[in-house]
Amino acid sequence: MRIANVVLNDFTRDNRVLKVASLLQENGAEVTVVALHRPNLPRFERHETGGFAIQRIPIVSPKHRIFGLIKWMELVIKITWSHRRADAWHCNDAEAFAIGLVAKATRPRLKLVYDCHEFESERNAKSAWLSRSVRWMEERWIHRAEEVIVVSPSIEAAYRDRYESRGMKRISLVRNVPDARALIASSHPLRCALGLDEAAFIALYQGALTFNRGVETLVAMAPMLEGTRIHLVFMGYGPLEPLVKNAAVSHAHVHLQPAVPYTEVLDYTSDADVGLVSVKPVCLSYLYCLPNKLFESIQAGIPVLVNDLPDCISLVQAYGIGEQVEGDEPTDWFAALSRVSKKKPAWKKQAHSNIVKAQNELNWGKESKVLTALYHRVGLSSD
Repeated sequence: MRIANVVLNDFTRDNRVLKVASLLQENGAEVTVVALHRPNLPRFERHETGGFAIQRIPIVSPKHRIFGLIKWMELVIKITWSHRRADAWHCNDAEAFAIGLVAKATRPRLKLVYDCHEFESERNAKSAWLSRSVRWMEERWIHRAEEVIVVSPSIEAAYRDRYESRGMKRISLVRNVPDARALIASSHPLRCALGLDEAAFIALYQGALTFNRGVETLVAMAPMLEGTRIHLVFMGYGPLEPLVKNAAVSHAHVHLQPAVPYTEVLDYTSDADVGLVSVKPVCLSYLYCLPNKLFESIQAGIPVLVNDLPDCISLVQAYGIGEQVEGDEPTDWFAALSRVSKKKPAWKKQAHSNIVKAQNELNWGKESKVLTALYHRVGLSSD
C-alpha cells in the first residue's frame, strides 16, 4: 500500500508525523512524507531510522502575503500531481486535508485519513474567517475521509457532536504519547547544564515558548521564588524566548535551557521534579488539549501540575500522577509549587508507582495499535 503522509511544515521537528510514518513503514506500507522545502534541506531523502521516503516540495511563488493565494494554488497543484496515485493520504491538519480533497476529486479511488492534531476549526491565533472556513469544509466534506483521528477525548466528543450527522464515517482517538521508557537513575543532564545541585527543586516548562501557553504567567512568578529552593526552568524556543532570557538574567531562580534533540528530551525532563502544563484555555483546541509535554513528563518519571484543562485533569487524577493548580495567576502557581516542593518524601518518590502504571499504559507501543487497526480497515495488508 502506497501512503503519502502529507504535512505542511518542513518535517524537521514533527514527532507525531515521524511516529506515524515509521509505524506504517514497519507494517509493510510504502510511505512518503510529503513536506515543504526550506533552504539547506534536501528535497529528497530516506529517513535513516524509519526507512520511509521524504519529499519536500519547493514553492517558487513570491513570499509576500499578497501572493498567498497563488502560493497556495502552487502548493495544491504540486502535491496533488505528485502523489495523486498513492493508495491513501494521511492528511495532517485541516490544510493538508483540503489538499487531499482536491486530490480525491482527481482520483476518487484515493483514500483519505484526516489526522486532526488539534480541534481544527477552533485553533489558537487563527483568524475568524479561517476558523469559519475550516468548519465549513469539515461540515461539507468530512464524509470524504475514510477515517478521522483526534488527539483527546473532548475533541473526539465535539467532532462526534458536530459531524456524525454530516456523514463522518469513523473517528479514533490516537494521543500524542512518546515511546515507553523505563525509569532509570538520572545522570542529571539538566542540573549539570544549569549548574544546579540535587537540593534544587526544578519546576520544568518544556516546549514552545509562545503565546497562550502560560509562559508569561510563569515568568511573572519569578520574584516569588527568591529565598526558596524552587527553580523555574524553561526548555525550548520560540517568540517569547527574549522574555525568558531577561527573566533568567534578572532572577537567579529562573533558567533557560535551549531546546535539546528529541532523543534527549526525556533524559533532561527526568532530571526535573515536576512538569508544568500551563496552556491557557483561550480556544476550544487549547481547552481540550492533551499536550505532548504531559505525556513526556509521565515517561520521564515526574509528576505534573496542570491548570484548568479538563482532559489533562481527568488523566492526572485517574492515575494519581499530579495535581490541579487552583486558579491561574502567578500566585496560584507559586502556592502550588511551594506546597509540592515541601512534600516528604519527595513528591517524585511518592508518585513513583502511579507513574510506572501510567508509563505502561500511556505509550506509543499501546497507542499505535489503534492506528494499525485503522489502516487495516483502510486496506493495509496484515501480512
